[in-house]
Amino acid sequence: MEEDEEEIAEIKAGHFEESMKYARRSVSDADIRKYQAFAQTLQQSRGIGSEFSFPEATGTGATATTAGGADPLLMREE
Repeated sequence: MEEDEEEIAEIKAGHFEESMKYARRSVSDADIRKYQAFAQTLQQSRGIGSEFSFPEATGTGATATTAGGADPLLMREE
């Protein structure tokens, strides 16, 4: 090795194993329950638009149309 090159320290599996000997739990059961409730609520709210997709364009125009070719905004009942 040249004098100008420095040895680069590597973090290896043994380092993690040693640190885990002293690890402790940092999140309470109550906090975990709060997170799980939040995650469930978030997942349910995402379900509203999860099946959304634009119809495939049949032409080169800028207006999206339905499979039948009609503009869905013009077809709305008022």
